[in-house]
Amino acid sequence: MNKNVFYINKFSKKNSKAYLSSIPPLMRRKLGSTDRLALDSMLEVFEEGAEEIVFSSRFGEIDRLKTIISQYQEFDEVSPAQFSASVHNYAAGFFTLYKKLNIPYFALSSGENSISAGLVKSVISKNSRLLFVYADEVSVACSINKSGEGAKCIFNPEKKGQNENEYESFIGFLEGRSPKFETVFGTFKREVE
Repeated sequence: MNKNVFYINKFSKKNSKAYLSSIPPLMRRKLGSTDRLALDSMLEVFEEGAEEIVFSSRFGEIDRLKTIISQYQEFDEVSPAQFSASVHNYAAGFFTLYKKLNIPYFALSSGENSISAGLVKSVISKNSRLLFVYADEVSVACSINKSGEGAKCIFNPEKKGQNENEYESFIGFLEGRSPKFETVFGTFKREVE
């Protein structure tokens, strides 16, 4: 089997507030707006048996970072709780704790190419069942597998392209409005049956 063939079983996109009623209030209050969107997407598409999570974000929890900078400038100190929740991979780590998962997760950022970088990492993974999530002011998560369940896709690293809005292009690809998702890393093509 070609290692660049993968299947997207289901996906979720979020661009407004997430309430996360399934998460207890004491845990939920620690989450910032980006974390909430990411977790809402992840909870919607997560499938038992996932072997890896790939979390991608251009900025991470930027509002929390602004708060930390203000605290430091004003009081010359930073709240340990704010700091610990400001790390780039907080949403992915929180998700594994909440779901009691003992699987690896990867957090990455690649500027305006953060979605495609995360998707490439997911496709080239040695694992067969993954959860991919991208979160900033919007969030998208998809369940990816290499066993033939879902929409068949192929990644071709030779055919590189560029798009102006990576998020909108990726959503068009996931929804089937566009047969290709062109990126600086290569082209993702959806196979039509």
